[in-house]
Amino acid sequence: MTPRLTHFAINTDDVAATQAFYGSVFGWQFNDYGAGFVQIMDESGQSPMGAIQERRQLLPDDPTRGFECTFGVDAVDEVGEKVLAAGGTILMERSTIPGVGHLLAFKDPGGHPVLVMEYDTSAG
Repeated sequence: MTPRLTHFAINTDDVAATQAFYGSVFGWQFNDYGAGFVQIMDESGQSPMGAIQERRQLLPDDPTRGFECTFGVDAVDEVGEKVLAAGGTILMERSTIPGVGHLLAFKDPGGHPVLVMEYDTSAG
């Protein structure tokens, strides 16, 4: 699989206010997905295309602002090895989201946090 943008997240200190804002501005529809996290649904209302989530801090002393992007890949472990070989830094080791897949976060040379997801609906 060629890495492709598969998900974005908007980090915020106020999920409800941010949800209301984007609902008003873009007409987005949402699906509650747990405390501090709502899915942004596609036009059909059937598939998530992104999320609004409580702000997290992937970089030390620098809360995540703006849009956080996740790229779909075949194997997060291979990507992690390539990141280190190319001079990047692992920010979050491989973790599993049950029913979704395996996630890894890294920092590129420009200091940007990036996430990669190995999608696997049987992940547990």
